Amino acid sequence: MIKVLKIKIFVVTILILFSSSNCKKDNFRFPYIIINANIGLYSDLGTLPMGGVITFPSTRFGGVGGLIVYKESEDNYMVFDAACTYDYIDTCNVKSSESFQELMECPCCHSSFLLSSEGNVFHGPAKYPLVQYQSFLDGAVLRVVN
Repeated sequence: MIKVLKIKIFVVTILILFSSSNCKKDNFRFPYIIINANIGLYSDLGTLPMGGVITFPSTRFGGVGGLIVYKESEDNYMVFDAACTYDYIDTCNVKSSESFQELMECPCCHSSFLLSSEGNVFHGPAKYPLVQYQSFLDGAVLRVVN
């Protein structure tokens, strides 16, 4: 009798643990926007140095908040959406930090993101990195797609 009671308590405890973890499910969904941009290496990016950052408004090349282009090395660029992942609906776009160019800061929630670390959160309240788009060099053009 006591053995059956212990088994029931164990099963109920396991069920409670599994059901409570479902309540904490995170439903982060960034809007899917089709990106198919051609950014000129000489005209648009100019003489962007390694570690340099340039932003473009969404009206120019797309994105929820526009595009951030980060030149990681001589022939490798990383492209991110400029919308803050903490509250992209609030139309808050990240901007380069005055103290460190690779650090993007949100003026609304004060989250910061490190571009050289694939846009990961440096300081919250944001929990998710900046949305990154695929990019590759095609001659004198940086192609950005998703």
